[in-house]
Amino acid sequence: MKTILLIVTTIVLLMIDPPVEVPYAKIESAFNSQNASTIISYGKEYVLLNVLDKEGAYNHAQAEVILQDFFDKNPGGTFSYTFKGKESEESVFCMGQYALKNDKFKVSIQFEKIKSAYQFGSLTITLEKK
Repeated sequence: MKTILLIVTTIVLLMIDPPVEVPYAKIESAFNSQNASTIISYGKEYVLLNVLDKEGAYNHAQAEVILQDFFDKNPGGTFSYTFKGKESEESVFCMGQYALKNDKFKVSIQFEKIKSAYQFGSLTITLEKK
């Protein structure tokens, strides 16, 4: 009887507050396919965007244009994470690298847990020094 009660309680708790994961794989895939729209869709209503010193708080439409311009000027890169923060925290930081043949860019993303999802509040892309 205790086992059944424990199972039912666990199921109910998971339904009320399902586990929340940072969309690392989806963002990595979107960077690798240079899909600015998908990346920005994981952002808050307004995102702090800093792409090669073009910095500001932008709505999704504006942020998408800026990020797509970056991809248009730097096509064919590959993205991989160099650091992923703990997902159990309310705020999660990660870093990655977008690499081209001759240039490498450092990518920093700050996620916030909002209700049942992680959304990023800031995304920074800087050119790594050679």
